[in-house]
Amino acid sequence: MNGVLVLDKPVGVTSFRMVREVRRIAGIRQVGHTGTLDPIASGVLPLCLGRATKISRFIMAGHKVYEGTLHLGVSTDTYDAAGRETGRRPVPALSMDDLRRAAAALTGRLLQAPPPFSAVKHQGRPLYKLARKGIHVEKPPRRIEVFAFDILGADLPRVHFRVHCTKGTYVRSLAHEFGTALGCGAHLAALRRTRSGPFAEDAALPLEEARRAAEAGRLEELLVPTTAALDHIPAVEIDGGMALELREGRPVPLGRLRRALEAQDIQPAPGVPYVRLLAEPPAGAPPELVAVAAWPEPGESPGARVRTLKVWPRSDDGAPEALDRPPRALRKKP
Repeated sequence: MNGVLVLDKPVGVTSFRMVREVRRIAGIRQVGHTGTLDPIASGVLPLCLGRATKISRFIMAGHKVYEGTLHLGVSTDTYDAAGRETGRRPVPALSMDDLRRAAAALTGRLLQAPPPFSAVKHQGRPLYKLARKGIHVEKPPRRIEVFAFDILGADLPRVHFRVHCTKGTYVRSLAHEFGTALGCGAHLAALRRTRSGPFAEDAALPLEEARRAAEAGRLEELLVPTTAALDHIPAVEIDGGMALELREGRPVPLGRLRRALEAQDIQPAPGVPYVRLLAEPPAGAPPELVAVAAWPEPGESPGARVRTLKVWPRSDDGAPEALDRPPRALRKKP
């Protein structure tokens, strides 16, 4: 059983519990997540099953979209509603323009330090375990990008928002920084992930539906094939000769890939350092996924080679692994 199962995680359940449940109902050990959601959050949680676990890092690189609510005037140690209250301040009279200006200041390329209560490790131990003992460790900030921080409405002290960002962005940290900028503090009151890479919430399944499908022997029908799960990565068509060389493990000059990217005007996706290499198909046939490679870095030497990260062989019957019509989890509901 190989593919991606796109679930709708409910509030109050950990991502790891969702992984354990899917292992149990699918009857396989190879199940992994592509980026966790905090227990207070709900929404899109893609899980990789079987050989699809080998592409989890590519899915994890996809952009994320969240909708949520932050509460002004109350700060917590975890930056969300699950934490201990650390301060209260009066909320000033704020207009929608005030709120939008504060949000706009938190968009673009940013450096964001992990919050004190996070799974980021320090000397092999998660920060949240140290924080529970009163040990606060400041980790160096990481580069993220917030493409949009939209204020959807406000009923002060609550503010409703939507965030579109790269992986690794802590939305509760954005809520904390938002409140700090307004001078009253804030914490994240509720959060829902509405998109993760190519997967949208309208195609995410409740765990119970996956359980019923497994009992009926139909769980595999709900899985997104590995090739279709990579649609958020830019793609370029390569000739049959390059495809053969890559599959045989022969070095391919990076210049050949650069020329193909330029000729087809393929641009990198922000925060996604990969490119899919598709073999030119026969007339009327779908393209064939050959490999995922690192996106060429500016200034690489003329003698550099294409750095493949995952290569797909032709299937056992000799037919290519084609990118067919999107499966259920990638199709819009009517």
